[in-house]
Amino acid sequence: MVKKSIVDYIRNQIQKGHNLSAIRNILLKYGYTSKNIDEALNEVYHPTIRHEIHLSRTTIFVIIFVFVSLVGAALFVYYPPKGHAKLLDLNLEPIKTTAMAGESIIFIKEISNLGSLKRYDVVIKQEILDPRTFKPITEKTETRAIETLGSTQTRIEVPPETMHGDYVLRVIIDYDGKKAVATLPVKILTSSRNETVKAVEMTKCEDTNSCTEDMLQDDVCVHKPIVPCCGNSICEESEKQMCKKDCPEAKAPETKTPETPIEPSPHRTIEEIKELAKTNPKNALEECGKIEVGGLRDECISKIGEAQRDKTYCSKIGSVRTKDICYSNIARYASDSSICEEISTDGIKDSCYMTFAINNKDYSVCSKIINKQQRQSCDYLRQLSELNQKTKT
Repeated sequence: MVKKSIVDYIRNQIQKGHNLSAIRNILLKYGYTSKNIDEALNEVYHPTIRHEIHLSRTTIFVIIFVFVSLVGAALFVYYPPKGHAKLLDLNLEPIKTTAMAGESIIFIKEISNLGSLKRYDVVIKQEILDPRTFKPITEKTETRAIETLGSTQTRIEVPPETMHGDYVLRVIIDYDGKKAVATLPVKILTSSRNETVKAVEMTKCEDTNSCTEDMLQDDVCVHKPIVPCCGNSICEESEKQMCKKDCPEAKAPETKTPETPIEPSPHRTIEEIKELAKTNPKNALEECGKIEVGGLRDECISKIGEAQRDKTYCSKIGSVRTKDICYSNIARYASDSSICEEISTDGIKDSCYMTFAINNKDYSVCSKIINKQQRQSCDYLRQLSELNQKTKT
């Protein structure tokens, strides 16, 4: 027989406007089986008529609580709290952020509706930026209806002619005169076909003159003179002791072994810096400082904080949103809800506290949540957990 507490919980959450998928995920997290949940859903939509009702003290308490919750929900509908009608939080999760030119970058957009308006349309713009010019090499725009919390896997194709290097994926959501922005670092690799085409074009530019540097610029062959150069029939000052061909009376100098040039160390990727931060955070921070793009530099510092479980790195970040996400991630990794208090954005702070309520069953954070709806949901999860404990005992 299905437990009445589950039925009441589902009915109450439906009254608040939550979708069935979100309700099912919460109940599964608290140990209920799919069979129990399906039976409860069937009871909500096709209630069984019983001629005898036996009410225990726990059942009476649940009925009273559901009644009070329904009254509260009705008051919320007719007398909504003052606040932002439209307010969004945007987060990006990487799936495939390294791709060949002509392939696709794949990522997940997680959009949270933190406003009081339950459903509205927004314009979402996705683009890949060249950090050298801050201009998009490709972009994709879509219109989408936002409800509560949604995650969408997205692909954006890299143009085949894109040059090898590091780029920035940026997503911008325009709504109600405001913007929600999030970025991810991506790397584009040049395909072997592009290299072959460039090699063929360069071959066409060769002029067989060893004293010119042959190059292709904007599809035009350029032959830049090399000065000084032994073989151009000009006896330059520096060639008098070196080049008999241009300076016939020149004497050959003593042969010296040339020094081996020191190759400059390449820039590390953010993931490589994160691995370095686990053993040498000081060097990792120096590597982050070499990144010229502010957004990527902030992301890099955030990764060091996550690797070290140290919130002090978040304070070094310039972007307010990236700093808040840094605090939120470290709070989760360190299992320390007090770090959520460092977050300045109300929506991200509430999400940080709700993570502890849902994943850690730490309901002491409920009173710290600012959004009224989320605080009520947190309180209801706590009461549902207490009911489950009473039922087991």
